[in-house]
Amino acid sequence: MSGEHTLNGIQAASNLGEFPRKRRLWFDWPIGARVQKTIKTRSLAVGVAICLLTTLGWAQPSIADILPAPEARSVSEALKAVDEKNSFRAKASFRKIKNPLARKIVTWARLSQPDPKASFAEIAGFMAENPDWPDNKELQRRAEEAMSGQADAEATLNWFKDKKPLSGDGMASLGEALMASGRTAEAKKLLRKAWINGDFTKRRARAFYKRHRRLLGIDDHWQRLDRLLWKGRYWPVRRMMWKVKPDYRALAVARMFLRQRRGNVDTAIAKVPDHLNNDPGLIYERLRWRRRRGKYEGAMEILDNPPNDLIHPQRWWVERAAVARQALQKGHVSDAYRLARNHGLKSGKEFAEAEWLSGWIALQFLNDAPSAKDHFLAMYKVVKFPVSRARGAYWAGRAFSALNDKDSADIWYRKAALHSTTYYGQLSAARLRPGDGLEMSQQAQPGGRQEKAFEAQELVAAVRLLAEIGEQDRLKPFILRLNEMAKSPDWKILTAALAEASGRPDLSVSIAKRAARKGLALNDAAYPSLIPPPMHVRAGTQTLEVPLVLAVIRQESVFHVSAKSHANAQGLMQLLPRTARKVAMRLGIPFSRRRLVTDGAYNLTLGQAYLSGLVEEFKGSYVLALAAYNAGPNRARQWLKRNGDLRKADVDSIDWVEMIPFNETRNYIQRVLENLQVYRHRLAHTEVALGLERDLHQ
Repeated sequence: MSGEHTLNGIQAASNLGEFPRKRRLWFDWPIGARVQKTIKTRSLAVGVAICLLTTLGWAQPSIADILPAPEARSVSEALKAVDEKNSFRAKASFRKIKNPLARKIVTWARLSQPDPKASFAEIAGFMAENPDWPDNKELQRRAEEAMSGQADAEATLNWFKDKKPLSGDGMASLGEALMASGRTAEAKKLLRKAWINGDFTKRRARAFYKRHRRLLGIDDHWQRLDRLLWKGRYWPVRRMMWKVKPDYRALAVARMFLRQRRGNVDTAIAKVPDHLNNDPGLIYERLRWRRRRGKYEGAMEILDNPPNDLIHPQRWWVERAAVARQALQKGHVSDAYRLARNHGLKSGKEFAEAEWLSGWIALQFLNDAPSAKDHFLAMYKVVKFPVSRARGAYWAGRAFSALNDKDSADIWYRKAALHSTTYYGQLSAARLRPGDGLEMSQQAQPGGRQEKAFEAQELVAAVRLLAEIGEQDRLKPFILRLNEMAKSPDWKILTAALAEASGRPDLSVSIAKRAARKGLALNDAAYPSLIPPPMHVRAGTQTLEVPLVLAVIRQESVFHVSAKSHANAQGLMQLLPRTARKVAMRLGIPFSRRRLVTDGAYNLTLGQAYLSGLVEEFKGSYVLALAAYNAGPNRARQWLKRNGDLRKADVDSIDWVEMIPFNETRNYIQRVLENLQVYRHRLAHTEVALGLERDLHQ
């Protein structure tokens, strides 16, 4: 498949008013005859295309294939009642379900809920009988909640023979069982740990304290309060205030006032005794408060004299990086480098980011290629994911190039170019082979050795059942659990195909991304495709290339029609309702919030019009349009004014993107542009030269 895509005989409408509400649009990717046979159900596999109906959504199958229609409705009603914690209605619907697998799915959903009103024996029994079912750790937490008062010491100790407690309730139950068994020293240690590190409901925390307060010292109370303060748990913090000494109470109040940016913070800080002024949590909250208030010099003062023990160095890095970028923006390059270099981290993704930022500042702003090289190599050593490895290798190549070491530079560019679907991998490939097309890893093909074992999995049947009755939004834990069980490439291919066939291309992409980290290319699953509706006649003069639309959809919703973000962005192109309303008014079509997540064609029509307007406003610049799409047009204009016009030859567009102060927006632009190169390659009939450098400058 090089990207051939059709509407399968369905006439495209010229404007939204002509779209039939039951219009079919098609995802089109080959999944191989063997896999088609494996995943084929009557309504889910149509040739090699996955058909989505109404919403670009789901071709409603014949429910009778798996369940009689009344029983299918009962399953959906029971699941909805479980979500709403309506136990009476859930039980009533559950009684009408005869299918054993359907009953098990509803039981699993009920037991996985917080406070499921189930006994320890029921949850433990379900886990023992269904060890391969998803969310096993969540079920264990539910069992630990139910354990108190229901399991005797012997049963509790047996339960924890092969597992560690996952919750405060679990630690408490195990500690009490140890105490009852005469293992007093172990019990006391674990009960203190439960109090310090465990999260409890208000009622359970009160009960724990009442039972074990004689074991707990004032230092235990402060350690618990300190942890809750770092996590910003306002109500548990308030309940802990009266269990610590007045000095520490004043410290806790000051930290919470700073964290919540409340008034009278100076008064609260003044009440902290001198001997607690160097508390790392207090200093951190003062730093964060100053940075968020734009008090740059004050934040610098703290970062130049940090506590010896940061407690949570990863949190400190977030603040340090933000202030370092502020320093860079102000032209204080040496300060920015010093802040980044003195990160104090030893490992983890924050260490990698700190080393990268240090190297970038050294290379691009201080012309210190030797130091930059060391930073980039240190970053490369600790990262594992393709995006990060390509990033580290590309910049190592840039550093060696600045040192006039072309051979070493090419070695590192080749390492980056191995990750050909990543932004920096594509930039590296363009440096090595100007004018050449994208070279993607060969699509893995199923060998057919795992089909019977896969088909025999109860979770596969559960996925099909849920998909058949229209419960696609409940498939994620089942699909991902199947993927976790994979012991061969075949299994991953089959799982990705099942996700596609079940109307969840987003999960197929997730599986493909995880496979790529292991060197397995599932290109067809990784890059779903669809035919967008034609641009609305009032959308403007700026047409959009289909690969750009697909690239945005892949980053925004991963082709999940009903996707909703924490910020309330909705549907395929993740439109905020207020933005969608304005676009609908401009196009002269009715606005419907519901259709944003139920009608993919509607969402795409509005989303394409909005994106087209941004590309037109920024005179064809994809980078600026994408920055505006993600962070808002006003911010894109600010960055254009502050960092220069990247469309001009004297502005380094790669640095321009990296200068964006928001991690999310930098990542967004890079991911969409890398997707764009892949979709151009897949939809073309001939080889297309990599256009990333052109896209960055246009």
